[in-house]
Amino acid sequence: MSVFKAALLGKELSHSLSPMLHRELFKILGSKFVLKNSEVVYDLVECVEECDFAAWIKTAATNGYIGANVTYPYKSKAFNLSDRHIGVSSFIDSANVMRFSDDEVQCASSDGAGLLNSILREYSTFDMERYHLVLIGAGNAARAVAYSLCTKWMPKSLTIVNRDLAKGEELAEFCIAQSPGPTVRVMSINDFIHAHEEPRYRLIIQCTPVGQINHPGDLLTGFAWHETDFAIDLIYNPIKTSFLQNASHAGAKTLNGLGMLIEQAALSQIFWLTGLLPDGSPLSEGEYKSLIEILSYSITP
Repeated sequence: MSVFKAALLGKELSHSLSPMLHRELFKILGSKFVLKNSEVVYDLVECVEECDFAAWIKTAATNGYIGANVTYPYKSKAFNLSDRHIGVSSFIDSANVMRFSDDEVQCASSDGAGLLNSILREYSTFDMERYHLVLIGAGNAARAVAYSLCTKWMPKSLTIVNRDLAKGEELAEFCIAQSPGPTVRVMSINDFIHAHEEPRYRLIIQCTPVGQINHPGDLLTGFAWHETDFAIDLIYNPIKTSFLQNASHAGAKTLNGLGMLIEQAALSQIFWLTGLLPDGSPLSEGEYKSLIEILSYSITP
């Protein structure tokens, strides 16, 4: 029996659903590549330091790994350690998925496409051109989201809200270069919460670890939500973070990160198996809903 061997690399991985998700995904996608009888091994690899991450990548192919997912804080490092950059990763200098062979390491980014697929899966008529886009955070996840959304649609405006204003300005410059058009501004979290304007139709995407099961909280505590707003949190554990609860109480639409997790993982597996990233989701509606149900039962209430 052959072995399909992959891993997730990062920090604080104990609550990750990725091993379960990839085992279930492989039942769906592996069979399409005549690999349904393969054994699936998906490891969680805690990398305390960058040198630990680099050392693991260096020996991945030798140790039989076909690929890896990468999470905080090593997505930029994954890009830098790769020999070839596929698709979006070459524009955002960041990668969340790597593919190993004897002669090279390839990397790609499936985060932005995963979010886009999950939004359209839940809200098929969604059109960001109706919204003022607000990104909470300015890290690699925010960069991937901004690129994927703003190269597909042009929002009415773009606001980057971040504790570190210099990092926010850096992301703003990237967004202007990649997708010129909308007004772009950078604000501190406090200034955004207490702004005296009340624009309607804000798409507010929470791209930081705050709110995770290990990092509870809501960076927008005290923010005045409106029923025309749309709140998206990239976090999936818990299913409904304080950020989403506060938005929902005001009547806003909400979406958690579980769909994005599934969609980016499905794209990752296709990349490992073929070296290609499809334009759309490789999952049918029934397959997607089945995965949502399976994972939801495993998440802390």
